[in-house]
Amino acid sequence: MFTKVRQIRAFESVIQQVQNAILQGGLAAGDRLPSERELQGMLDVSRNTLRESLRVLEQKGLVEIRKGHRGGIFVKQINADCMAESLGLFVQSQRITMEQISEFRQDLEGLATRRAALQANPGRMGDVDRLIVRAEALAEDGPAQWDAFMQADKEIHLALARLAGNPLHCFFLETVHTNLHRCHIHAYLPRDEETIQTTLAELKAIVQAVSRGESDRAEALAREHVQRATETMKQAAGRKAGNPTPSRPTLERVKPKPKNSTPRHVDRSQP
Repeated sequence: MFTKVRQIRAFESVIQQVQNAILQGGLAAGDRLPSERELQGMLDVSRNTLRESLRVLEQKGLVEIRKGHRGGIFVKQINADCMAESLGLFVQSQRITMEQISEFRQDLEGLATRRAALQANPGRMGDVDRLIVRAEALAEDGPAQWDAFMQADKEIHLALARLAGNPLHCFFLETVHTNLHRCHIHAYLPRDEETIQTTLAELKAIVQAVSRGESDRAEALAREHVQRATETMKQAAGRKAGNPTPSRPTLERVKPKPKNSTPRHVDRSQP
């Protein structure tokens, strides 16, 4: 029934107080905390204890420590960065495959897009429409604007997730997209005109289905969009992995030819 009382160490108490102040709204993103010296006095802790606490808070993504004349300790906007980093390590350590990421993304994006269509409202489509216009402009410049176009693609997906009304959809989707762009899209998705135009056409079709409230079609298009991109990346990954292999037999076939030709000439010269 009872457990031993555990005494909280000083640096843990500092972390809890600052973290609670941020999460409960006492401190907002962008707020500047008192200086280290002031915090030491307010919390009655040593300089080393305070700095250890601040390092942990910084690792959690709750505060940012800036150097220089305008430096200080500032509250950060809580986002998916830390989670994206953790997911990236998990994906690499657990050998999560491209297919498994695609399966998860199809489920997540399919559901979010369906919900966005069910809550379709022309007045809420402004952000998505502006992003589509931006993607069209970038697509006109072709592969020269590849990185900017793919960023617009990511923002369109996140904007659709926000329309679904559940912040967790957007949060998890941003985490997945961050790792997808970092590990797969930049490495394997072809940087060519065809990929850009195909992607743009698929995005426009998804947005159109959402704006019309066609939930079934919107979900199906979102899933097909993810699946098509995954298949393209798998093929590219296979070609990259297979590139060293075809070169070996080519070299082996070239080398024996002069050796084989000599005996044939000798044979023909024999009486």
